[in-house]
Amino acid sequence: MSTLDVLRKKIILRSNFFRNIMRLVKFAFLGLIVLFAVLTGLSLLLPANIRVSRVVNVVASRRPAAVAAVIDLGAWKRWNDFVYRATLTNVELSSPAAGPGAYLSSDQLRITETQADTAGVVLKWDMLNGKQFVGGFQFLQVNRDSVTVQWWFDFHFRWYPWEKLGVFVYDRKLGPLMEESLGNLQRYVENPR
Repeated sequence: MSTLDVLRKKIILRSNFFRNIMRLVKFAFLGLIVLFAVLTGLSLLLPANIRVSRVVNVVASRRPAAVAAVIDLGAWKRWNDFVYRATLTNVELSSPAAGPGAYLSSDQLRITETQADTAGVVLKWDMLNGKQFVGGFQFLQVNRDSVTVQWWFDFHFRWYPWEKLGVFVYDRKLGPLMEESLGNLQRYVENPR
């Protein structure tokens, strides 16, 4: 076998190797495009708006205390783990800390009361990363013995698959903290110390 034949075989082997590599690259690229299209199609089936909500019942006679504890952002440190368990830095409260325009501000987030009365509170949440959402509390008199305090967050998602698929994370991530905080609120208003 001549040197020329050996060289031809090497060229053919390398050519086949690179041809196979290019096939794999094309297959991977097309696979990624198809995967993105499938995820986008599935995400379009998910809602663009969701509400995460939790409730707790408070003794009816303690309704004014519950309303005051929710409206006054300064009182949140006594019951709201959602805000005060987080490692917020440079926390600042407005004066007064209750009513429309009241705010709780930190380096990570800003919470502003946009509406507050005895029926409920609407809050605007601005995160450091630029995300904004609306949340609030509603006080519902279901029966004479108790008042239901509902805590809710409304989220709006764009069409991006990674954003829409994040819907599944919000309830699991926020729900337990909301439940724990509402339990703290119930204990705080029913058994003041």
